[in-house]
Amino acid sequence: MNIDLIIAQLRTYCPTLAGRVAGAAQFAAVPESTALQVPCAFVIPLDDSPDPSASQNSVRQPLQDVFEVVVVLDNRPDERGQASGKSVHDIRAELWAALLGWQPEPRYDGIAYEGGNVLSIDRARLFWRFEFSAYMEIEPSDGFQEGALAALPHFDGVSLKVDVIDPIADPNLSYPGPDGRIEHNVPVPKTGNLP
Repeated sequence: MNIDLIIAQLRTYCPTLAGRVAGAAQFAAVPESTALQVPCAFVIPLDDSPDPSASQNSVRQPLQDVFEVVVVLDNRPDERGQASGKSVHDIRAELWAALLGWQPEPRYDGIAYEGGNVLSIDRARLFWRFEFSAYMEIEPSDGFQEGALAALPHFDGVSLKVDVIDPIADPNLSYPGPDGRIEHNVPVPKTGNLP
């Protein structure tokens, strides 16, 4: 999933964050590099979980994209984090209003909430994680097969040549089979209709 779209959505629809939303590859980089004024948030892609293919002869595979929004809150009023509880509740409501049911791209279903928990706490900051996901489907156009089929030459039909096996015609054959003579030639156009 393109996290730039999620970042833009949160910057637009989460007034508490006042546009202080960035991306990160993983949480480990966030505490050391948090130069944004709190409260702020970081969108981090987590994983994508595919289901088995729904088709046996083409690519058609449901995929769940999961990401988290790590919100950094001011923890100085209460080092235990109790005072931040209301802030967590309020920011969660804003995240829900901005993301739940929103389709980041046309091929995705609406975003769903997966849960949240505290990631880290120190004397100044509380890091709270909110996890979200959205489903999409990997389609034939995403894979190799569709391009390979498109590169094949144009199909104009086939010519069906029939060599009839006729054991009655020559009973002396030890193994009756085709004799190499074409008894019927039937052109079959690409529409599948016989002439």
